[in-house]
Amino acid sequence: MKTSELKACLKELGMSQGGDKGTLECRISKGEESVKLGLKTPDGNPVHQLKLAKLKPYAAKAGISPIGSLDEIMFEYIDFLKKNSNNDNGDKGEGDDSTKAEGGNASNGKKPDAAGLSSRVLQLAEEDDFVGILNLGGVGVTASSSVAVLRKAYLKLSLVLHPDKNQSDPKSTTVFQALVNAYERISQPDLVADGPQARNAKKKAAAISRSNEGCRRTRVRCPRCKNPWSETSVEGNPDYFYNFMMTGIKSFNCATCLLEFGCMTALHDCPFCRHSFEYHPSDFHRKITCGRTNNNNGNSSTCTKEFGFHMFHCSDRITKNLKEEVREMREKRATITEQKQRRAESFRRRRRGKSDANAETAFLLGLTNECPRCGTSLADLDDADEIDHLRNCNDETKITANKRKKDATEDKKNEKKQRQELQEDVTAKAAWDLLGASSDTMWMLTDGALQKECAEQGVDVKGKETHEMIAGLVGSRKSLELTKYAGKKGRTKVTTESLPSSLHTMTEKQLRAVAASHGIEVDRKARKIDIIQLLQSEQEKSNGPLMITSGGDVETTKNEGNEGSNDEYIDSDSGSESDYEPDE
Repeated sequence: MKTSELKACLKELGMSQGGDKGTLECRISKGEESVKLGLKTPDGNPVHQLKLAKLKPYAAKAGISPIGSLDEIMFEYIDFLKKNSNNDNGDKGEGDDSTKAEGGNASNGKKPDAAGLSSRVLQLAEEDDFVGILNLGGVGVTASSSVAVLRKAYLKLSLVLHPDKNQSDPKSTTVFQALVNAYERISQPDLVADGPQARNAKKKAAAISRSNEGCRRTRVRCPRCKNPWSETSVEGNPDYFYNFMMTGIKSFNCATCLLEFGCMTALHDCPFCRHSFEYHPSDFHRKITCGRTNNNNGNSSTCTKEFGFHMFHCSDRITKNLKEEVREMREKRATITEQKQRRAESFRRRRRGKSDANAETAFLLGLTNECPRCGTSLADLDDADEIDHLRNCNDETKITANKRKKDATEDKKNEKKQRQELQEDVTAKAAWDLLGASSDTMWMLTDGALQKECAEQGVDVKGKETHEMIAGLVGSRKSLELTKYAGKKGRTKVTTESLPSSLHTMTEKQLRAVAASHGIEVDRKARKIDIIQLLQSEQEKSNGPLMITSGGDVETTKNEGNEGSNDEYIDSDSGSESDYEPDE
């Protein structure tokens, strides 16, 4: 079928018509399956016609992760309802025992048995069966599954096994740590070491070169114009820029349309079936399969060929320059992000409750091209007919169709925004890892990256602000001996290198994050200038007292045996006469 015919079929089904040909065919298949089985939500709405915002609550109640695109969540929800329907028809006789043996599979339509699931996780953890642990949630996982699939399985289980959700189990923390360990072992097997220094070794090993056997330089395409990125010498990108793109450290501009994009917003093509697949920076050091189902002349086949991602050589000098560039870039990005958030919040406050009235006023003034109710174009109306049109705009069919069109546009906008936010989170995390992943640089992480770190460390983030999440992470890292500050009590040393160069241009919220990264508690009533003075005073204490030597040089010294003294030592016998003469 042609693309136009596929879109016409989707329009009849009431489903989204965006995407490539393979996506449209897969969407039609699921939509027709939903219609054939009569799958509906508890409220009686057809599943295949739901928008993303309305679908997420139903998916969450069914134990399906609400994170992902409309197609991903809808397909999983359709599979869930299909299995649940089969169970209701009496097809579950033999499955009950196996479900109990697996600790309560989350995909069988019943509420998962947290106690049985916890015991099964601990049993599999003792056997080092990490794939088996992630498969307990009902998501099909293999050792070569992409990070996107692995993360879905992890999030689905964490909804049941997180200590906050499983408070009745005294071993809930141990169970959740086993789940986190299983996710890390499969998603990054080459970067996780055994022993008490596993996490420190993980950070250090990331900088070591690896073999490129079975690896390819996969095609990366611009999400707007769909043209390949950096495949010609015209763009002037060296080979190692591919490393920076795929690890999420930097974003690049398309040479054709000048759009800035990164690895999370780009389109990635499988080197075998040439179809796009979902990529995550954690896949860079792994060998994966795209798992794409292709329909050729009515025959469906799944791409199961494994491939890795080529890692190009990058010299130490380039890496050093990259670190300096990335740190400067993160400081600027933090300021820009804060400004955007303030403007967006101000816009929401001004527009609250007035969007419909503003749209109609703009239509009457000729500032918009379409009627806000039915979508009729201004070109179809005379100047004097606009007010009459609004008064008599009661065609329910046109109004409903226009509303669906607006919802589809809004869903597309929200999906794009989520992709951009995810790209920002990944870039911040990659930059933080590149700079050493130390506690004193946690201020450069975004809220999304912080929430992910807190989830991995078991730190509660409910109702917490940025600086409170950082404070919880810093305390957790020290207590678990995950950083070089292990075993040391008190604050992290404040140095010129650990503080951002744009300290005086930061907002109060950002300054509180910087203070929390260094283990410094700030009073709630403290102003911006108070926090800056506090950080500077801590920096002076870390530098130590000044001493002027006989040569006239200024040196910093530490008062051994007299830590409470802040005196400055000056050698009066300097060997030269003073130029100062008192007034007579």
